[in-house]
Formats: sequence, C-alpha cells, structure tokens
Amino acid sequence: MKSVENHLENPSFWQLVFFQSKVNGAPYDGEQLPGRIWDWPKDTYLQRRLRETKWYQTTNKVNLH
Repeated sequence: MKSVENHLENPSFWQLVFFQSKVNGAPYDGEQLPGRIWDWPKDTYLQRRLRETKWYQTTNKVNLH
C-alpha cells in the first residue's frame, strides 16, 4: 500500500488537473485561451444505432395499423 506522501510527490494526471483548478485557488487563464472551431463527430456507431432503432420503431408502428 502506498503512503499519502508518495501520492503528493508524484501526483497522478487527475490530481494535477484538480490542483490547477480555478476552484482550488490556482491561477486560471482559461478566458485568455485561443478559441477553437469544433464540430460534433458525425456518423458514429451510437448515432447509427439510434437511427436504426428509430427506423424499426416507426416500421413497427406502420405494420400495426
């Protein structure tokens, strides 16, 4: 079992993220960061599955009438 002191000497990635958080009183330059153009991923597996599921639901509704 590792000691607490060892965790502070070698913090994990997430510990570093939280240590550098504005909420924890660390300086934050987020408002000064350059903007980026970003777009949602298209035609992902989950999006295809959702379309397929909706298609089956509408097909079943039509067949029931």
